This record gives sequence, C-alpha cells and structure tokens, in this order.
Amino acid sequence: MLRHIVLFRMKATGDAERAASVARLSGALTALPPHIDQIRALSVGANVLQRPGNWDLALTVEVDDAAALEVYRVHPEHQKVLALVDELAAERCAVDFTV
Repeated sequence: MLRHIVLFRMKATGDAERAASVARLSGALTALPPHIDQIRALSVGANVLQRPGNWDLALTVEVDDAAALEVYRVHPEHQKVLALVDELAAERCAVDFTV
C-alpha cells in the first residue's frame, strides 16, 4: 500500500476567502473516489489551529502501489481537480511512502 499525502496553502489571505477556498477544494477532492477505482482510501482535513508554519488543507490518499498512483495522477477527474489547485493554492507539497 502506498500513502500519498499533500498539503496545500491557499492564495487567499483573508479568513473568509481562505475558508471558502478550502471548502471548494475539499469538496472537489472528496468527490474523487467514486470516479477513480485505484483510490483505496481518501481523507481531507482543513487546518483547525492557526499556528505559524501550518498549511491550510491536507489530503491523504491510499492506493495499492506506484502504478496505481500514476493512474490516479493522470486520471481526467484528478486533472480537473489539479486545475482547481492551480486556481486556489499558492503552494503545494507532497510525500509518498509505503504503509
């Protein structure tokens, strides 16, 4: 099993605008599993503590292996979400590891 973790920092600087961006991206990410068979588990969480260095949103996706992650990465539904990421997120970082 491979776990893919992504953190997002939104472009929005105001609290209300940032919350709206987080909600929009969260909804798009949460909608992916029915469309992409390779997703074994997916969870999304918004940051609840405003501390220096914290990111705004976290995504965790579990897939079987690197090949399944690649299918997820290039899937048309995921590509639509990546366009939204480009629109809303100022920064993104990721890590992939075996569980």
